[in-house]
Amino acid sequence: MTATKRALGINYVTGTGVVLGILFVPALTHRGTPTTETTVAVLGLLAAVGLTATGVWLRSCRLRGEQVWRVATHVGLGIGVVTVTDLLVGLRAVTDLGSTGSALLASSIVIGGTGGGVVGIVREFERSTRTLTQSTEVLSRALRHNLRNDLTVILGQLDELESEVSGPARVHVRSIRGKVDEMVELSEQAQQIEVAVTGEGRRRHPIDAVEIVDRRVRATRAAHPGVRFETDFPETAWVSADWMLETAIENVFETAIANGGSETVLRIEVEHPGPRSTVVRIVDVNGHLPAAEVEPLNSGTETPLQHSEGLGLWLVNWIVEGFGGTLELEQSEDTCVVTLRLRRAMPTSHERF
Repeated sequence: MTATKRALGINYVTGTGVVLGILFVPALTHRGTPTTETTVAVLGLLAAVGLTATGVWLRSCRLRGEQVWRVATHVGLGIGVVTVTDLLVGLRAVTDLGSTGSALLASSIVIGGTGGGVVGIVREFERSTRTLTQSTEVLSRALRHNLRNDLTVILGQLDELESEVSGPARVHVRSIRGKVDEMVELSEQAQQIEVAVTGEGRRRHPIDAVEIVDRRVRATRAAHPGVRFETDFPETAWVSADWMLETAIENVFETAIANGGSETVLRIEVEHPGPRSTVVRIVDVNGHLPAAEVEPLNSGTETPLQHSEGLGLWLVNWIVEGFGGTLELEQSEDTCVVTLRLRRAMPTSHERF
């Protein structure tokens, strides 16, 4: 069995916490131990338990092997720095574990290890966040510019090719055009995701969700005459959001229509389930939204065997989260319900009229 850095790091942190915790057992179990020594031993034992719990937590966290190893290094560094400092300021290691000086030395050592572990974890999460941000920016820029420009060239070439061919060849060209159009749409969604996640150029304010949903229903009816809508709206429903709410509604509609085609039936409801929340509920009556679109969002992650086919519902999720709301997905054999739970807002007189 090969020992990995992740396993070694986890075992070091956990083992160090256990060993240091044992040092306080004599002080806590010995009768007649001075109150000061008992207090110091309790604090040290709590720090040792925290260090052990950190090692256990590292087993289930998403830090990679190198990152776990660096956390363990911080633990060792914290212990070393505190030990040297204690010796330099006058504390002397003693052989009697029941003495106050020994308990104080042991407590400071374990606190140093725990503190080092906390610093290491914080630094690794900051490192992961920074790397993720950089990779997102690079991918977004590539999708926005490089891919979009290349696809524009391809579409131009397809226009010329379609005018020069006929019969089955023209059918193939149109099929290729359809796939390229899907890639262009994917590029546009990637740009919208960047805006949704970063929040650049956005400011939440009271807007009428009924007006937004109604406008999007009318636009979708015009673009997809075969799709049937059933609506149930109050007169108004003011929520804390911005212009991207309409983008979210549009993506739910388009995701359902992409899978259901002209047979799609959508029932849209807007209601106030409580004094502080407003719900926009979109029911795909025939359940055309496949599990592949719903399950990754419900689980919060995608895997090679469980992934969505597009970015539509992920975009909706990040937009709603940016409003301080939540996206809820429920799927049964017959229907799929997409619920946007938003914060209610009070419009100003200017916005109301």
